[in-house]
Amino acid sequence: QVFKTLVDEADKRNMLVHIHAVGDKAVHESLNAIEYARSKRQSPIAHTITHLQLVDPKDYGRFKENNVIASMQLAWAYEDGFNKMLVKPYISQTSYQGMYPAGSLVKHGAVIAGASDAPVSTPNPFIAMAVGMTRTAGDGSYLNPNEAIDRDTAFNAYTINAAKALGREKEIGTLEAGKKADMIVLDQDIFTVSPEQLAETKVVWTIFNGKRIYQR
Repeated sequence: QVFKTLVDEADKRNMLVHIHAVGDKAVHESLNAIEYARSKRQSPIAHTITHLQLVDPKDYGRFKENNVIASMQLAWAYEDGFNKMLVKPYISQTSYQGMYPAGSLVKHGAVIAGASDAPVSTPNPFIAMAVGMTRTAGDGSYLNPNEAIDRDTAFNAYTINAAKALGREKEIGTLEAGKKADMIVLDQDIFTVSPEQLAETKVVWTIFNGKRIYQR
């Protein structure tokens, strides 16, 4: 109840709530707290839960129902050595296959925002998008390809949806009149290359607020 009250008080003050939750119980209680606030008022703020390594399938639809953004580190959505050693022996096979359930969340109407958690993982969004689309890091092992997302979903996650997670979608996140001139020029067409090639994308120019601040 204390956590519910805390989230409710933040929501009442128009504060964006950003919760870190790794396990399914933590995700469930986070959704309960936001749902409690939503029962008091329908504020326009899209609160966020990040990490989401394990999510109970019963909670997939609650993200859309409660206007909660699923902020995910898609670069982690593959079967690495740490998962095999530190996670797999201790949870069911069903739960293990459901880790980082981006595909299921999207199917249930959730908004996926891309995040990195750098320096814990790579800040490179192109690597993260590639892993999110393939569920592999290219080593031959896969983490439930059924949870993969398509290219448009991956691009939206790391652009407009990331802006939504910050509450700044009216300022940044897309290239359109009236928004800040924040953009990058890349060395290849990311809309047509394979996911493997996408991961190798390099930034040629960075333009921030209308000024070029980086050139390769």
